[in-house]
Amino acid sequence: MAQPHPPQGNQQNVTERPEKVYGEQYVDGQPLPVGAVIDPTFDGVPLFSDGQPRVSLPAGWVVLTLTDWVITNRYTGRAVEVISAEEFSERFNPG
Repeated sequence: MAQPHPPQGNQQNVTERPEKVYGEQYVDGQPLPVGAVIDPTFDGVPLFSDGQPRVSLPAGWVVLTLTDWVITNRYTGRAVEVISAEEFSERFNPG
């Protein structure tokens, strides 16, 4: 993950109030996370045919790799982002 940039101009270091989300990790031997599909179709036509799990996000389809986390909006149930295990630990684990 990239290092944070130092403040510039009048920027201040502020903490965003935590937003409650659901997170589910993609691991071997477990069901796919909510929102993940293999070989999605549109009107019966396959969009991809490579057998890789994907999550549809507002910015497009993201391929899941082992240990990735799918972050889901707790009110709508829709996936909002896919992040690595390292980023998940950095953002959501205290200490």
